[in-house]
Amino acid sequence: MKNPKVNKIFFVIFIMFGFFFLFASPTDALTISPPRIELRANPGETITENLTLTNEKDSNEQLFVSFENFEAQGESGTPFFVEANTGLGTWMNSVGVVNLKPKESKIIPFTIKVPENAEAGGHFASIFWGTNPNQQGGQVSLGAKVGTLVLLSVNGDVEEKGGLLSFNTKDNKFFYKTLPVSFEYRFRNDGNDRIKPVGNAIVRNTLFIPTDKIDANLSSGNVLPGSTRKYEFDWIKYQRDSNYVAREGVVGKFFENASYQWKNFALGLYSTKLKLEYGLENQKVNKIVFFFVFPWELVVVLLISFLIIYFGGRKLISKYNRYIIAKAKLNNN
Repeated sequence: MKNPKVNKIFFVIFIMFGFFFLFASPTDALTISPPRIELRANPGETITENLTLTNEKDSNEQLFVSFENFEAQGESGTPFFVEANTGLGTWMNSVGVVNLKPKESKIIPFTIKVPENAEAGGHFASIFWGTNPNQQGGQVSLGAKVGTLVLLSVNGDVEEKGGLLSFNTKDNKFFYKTLPVSFEYRFRNDGNDRIKPVGNAIVRNTLFIPTDKIDANLSSGNVLPGSTRKYEFDWIKYQRDSNYVAREGVVGKFFENASYQWKNFALGLYSTKLKLEYGLENQKVNKIVFFFVFPWELVVVLLISFLIIYFGGRKLISKYNRYIIAKAKLNNN
């Protein structure tokens, strides 16, 4: 049984590292690639892979390696790191210390020695490189730290169970006045290996004609065993600039919204069909959701424009006809 105090300590450490990465300057940081490695191996097999460490700082850096297992935390897909006393974190090995000059990159190999009696299914750990070495007792001293997630599948009697739990618009919303329309689906994994649902969401208009296709798992995120993961994606045609500032005033906002709705034009009843495949046997799952889009500000502008053109055109035509008739009478006289 896991010690809740140990879990709490590692959770605090993870949050602190998260704040570090969030606020670290991209020109003054350590980077590692790839951020995630997905592998498959047989029991008793030894595999070797490479990762790249880059020192983007203007000073020399000495980095120390460490390994931690991770598991699912909540439905966001965020990994929760735990001390590697057993499992994949204890099967990995790499160079203990790496020295990097300013702006230097190095390719670092690491090995995974899978035990003969390794349990079939998924095993998950991370290779960390930090500026401070591990302290005794498994505690990690704080400092600059980057890591690569390693997801290993051990061949054997792999059990695949689970599937799609739900699919709907975000907050079950039905009426929209414009795009984007946000969707979310929840996928459950009750097996013993990771599951990666792949597929698309097909958007159809009122006449059931396909209008768009959206990648339903753009991040290629996995669902770890014994967990549920929530995936989100949007249907949008035109994205506002990140520096966008809304206009002030009712009239300005009204016409700006109408312009945005024109660029993201959608009107009427729509359906979105989620089509996913997952697992070694490419199991399939489909589900449909409906929603309605009515861009009322754009409709008002178009209606007013139509009325102006219609009645203005009728007046011009009537005036022109009177002119022709008058001219014809003048010619006859």
